Amino acid sequence: MMRKILALASSKGVRKLEQVQYHIRCKKGEVNKAVLLPGDIERADYIGTKFFQDSEKIVENREFHIYNGNYENKPVAVCSTGIGCMSAAVAIEELINIGCKYFIRVGTCGSLSPQINPGDIIIVTGAVRGDGASKEYVPIEYPAVADYRTVTALRNRAKKESTDYSLGIIRTHDAFYMESPFAFGDYKKRIAIWAEAGTLAIENESSTLFVIGSLRKAQVGSILVAAGNLITGKESTKHELQKSIDKAITIATGALVDLQEEEEEEI
Repeated sequence: MMRKILALASSKGVRKLEQVQYHIRCKKGEVNKAVLLPGDIERADYIGTKFFQDSEKIVENREFHIYNGNYENKPVAVCSTGIGCMSAAVAIEELINIGCKYFIRVGTCGSLSPQINPGDIIIVTGAVRGDGASKEYVPIEYPAVADYRTVTALRNRAKKESTDYSLGIIRTHDAFYMESPFAFGDYKKRIAIWAEAGTLAIENESSTLFVIGSLRKAQVGSILVAAGNLITGKESTKHELQKSIDKAITIATGALVDLQEEEEEEI
């Protein structure tokens, strides 16, 4: 069965390389191959205009805003995915279809560890598949694991930027409010099993991105900022959160540069 899944994913990509993609409105060669994937369209606009050099907005359609630009003299891009795994799957599928290869999600999360405070950064190694979208691709036994080269690139850039981070497993799920203080019932009981298992945080996109990346031979990573702590109830201020998000963006964009340089050295 796995051979059939991989063959289908591979052939699907080949067939669609020359076509304009339905949602992101781009075709092969129009988006730089190293892409940041924030959920928020405003964050995509912020990254494209504040962090990229020679920035150009090439798409604004539905939840997908796409910019091309340069960073440290390397071509990079950013594409917003919207909230949740379904739209994130659409984004990464169509970007892979047109030749994009490196992806790093940059977003926020809710901490499940008393040691991870609001504003702290997490480099993700894998995700609990609590989402529905990834189950459409492959059975639940298949792991959602970040690409090891991308994890290494993120860690190296964090060290270069003198930025502390936590490293480990998070949980991705679909019902945003059901594992938050806004949920009905006792949300702390629902998150307790994951906290006790050492899961670092909860968010809404990474697991599907990892699964699709593995199936379609793309390199996918994720770097997150804790917006609040679901165990302690602590929350970050808007200013503190933005400072940490800026650090995460800098680390992620630098990692995309390093991944491209690593590829060039291997050729």
